[in-house]
Amino acid sequence: MSRDRKKRQLKPRIFFFVEGKTEKVFFEALSQHYRLAAAKTIKIMDASGLDWVDKASSMMKNDPRLRPDDHTQVFIIFDKDDFTKQKINQMMKKADRLSQKMMTCQLGFSNRSFEVWLLAHYQVMTSRIESQVVLNQKLSKVLGTTYIKGNSRQMEHILADDKVYQAIDHTKKIVTITTEQQATNIGRIVDTVIA
Repeated sequence: MSRDRKKRQLKPRIFFFVEGKTEKVFFEALSQHYRLAAAKTIKIMDASGLDWVDKASSMMKNDPRLRPDDHTQVFIIFDKDDFTKQKINQMMKKADRLSQKMMTCQLGFSNRSFEVWLLAHYQVMTSRIESQVVLNQKLSKVLGTTYIKGNSRQMEHILADDKVYQAIDHTKKIVTITTEQQATNIGRIVDTVIA
C-alpha cells in the first residue's frame, strides 16, 4: 500500500539581471540570507547605454538555463547613469510587454546609484539627490570602515538583523521611477521576493 504524497508547491524561479558587481553581490547575499533557492543572479550589464530589457530578453531566449516559464519572476536592476527619461520609459514598456507574454518582469531602478538602496538600511532616504561621494561617505560611516563597492562582507553586514525591512520602510517615499529626484524601487522588489 502506498502513501498519498502531498503535492509540493514549487517556488517560482527568480532571475535578477543586474548592472554591476555591487548589485550582483547584494542579490546573491539576499538570496542566501532569505533562502531563495530558486533565485539566480546574472550580471549582464557592463557598459551603460545598452537597453537592459533587450539584453535580458536576449539572454533568456538564447540560454536554455534562463528560459522562463509562466511562474518565473524577472527583475532587471540598473542605475540611472546616462539614461534619459525617454529611454527609461521605453524600457518600462518593453518590461510590461514581457510580462504579458509569460512571466513577471519588473525594473529595479535607482537614481543616483544602488548605494541609495544600501544606505536606506540605516536611514530614511529623501528625494534630494546626493552625490556618489556623499553616499559612499555615509555608507563608510554607518559601516565603521571604508565602503567598498561589491564587498561581500559589507553586504552581509548590511543584510544582518533583517535591516532590509527597515530599508523598505526608509524608501517608501522615493519608489517612483524618476530621473529628476533621488529614487529607488528596489525595496518593492525585495519585499516581493522575501514575502
